[in-house]
Formats: sequence, structure tokens, C-alpha cells
Amino acid sequence: MTDAVQVGTEWVPPVGMLDVSAERAELIRGLFELAAWVADHPEFEVPDVRAVVWPAHRDEFSVACSEVDRVAEALGVEPWLRNGQYYTTAAFGPIEITSFVISAEARAAHDALSSYAGSVQPAAVDEVSSGGVR
Repeated sequence: MTDAVQVGTEWVPPVGMLDVSAERAELIRGLFELAAWVADHPEFEVPDVRAVVWPAHRDEFSVACSEVDRVAEALGVEPWLRNGQYYTTAAFGPIEITSFVISAEARAAHDALSSYAGSVQPAAVDEVSSGGVR
């Protein structure tokens, strides 16, 4: 249905010309292509789709929090602070959109906890093949 070359507006909603940057136009086109792929391939599970709006100033926690506030306001939801993470999320149907920033203290705590990663190894177990994956 959508894999064939088609007239340019067949999979585009009637929004007319969009006056957006090339980067935004590329994202919008990608979303349409994803929608077309999902429609064309019902043999696969529906993919999970998550969009992240990254604050431009992630290293400046208070500035990044104000950027998350702006995203939350645009989405019509409230942000929250939990365990050093300032976060907001909303959904467009099954698609989640989120914006968050992690404080320097929370990142440091995570890095300290992760510093032990790889230090403890489980006992060897027999490899089990499942469809060629080991």
C-alpha cells in the first residue's frame, strides 16, 4: 500500500504548506514514514514510540528546569521533581513525549553506584540457544 511510489500528498494530512525549519520538516516526514510502515506491516507488533525534548542547557540545572517547564506548559501538564530528576511527560495516543533533566548530584550518585558495574560476575551457566541467539 505505502511501499510503492505515490503522489506526494497521499500519506500527508491536509495541513497545507508548513513554514518550519528543515530539521522540523525532516522529523515530520519521518513520523509520516513511520506511520506508513506501521500500516504496511501488520505482521509486526506495534512499536513503542517515545519522543524526548532535550533541554538545550542540560548542564545548568535551574535553566534546564525552566526549559522543562516550558515543554510542560505547551503539553498542558505539570512537571515534577523526584530523586534529582525534573521531569514532564504526556501522551499523544500511545506515543509518549517527555522532557527531563537530571541534577549534577543525582548524576554523581548514579555514577558512584555504577562504578561497581562489572565487578561482580554471576556463576557461569550453560548457553542455551533460542532461534540462533546465544
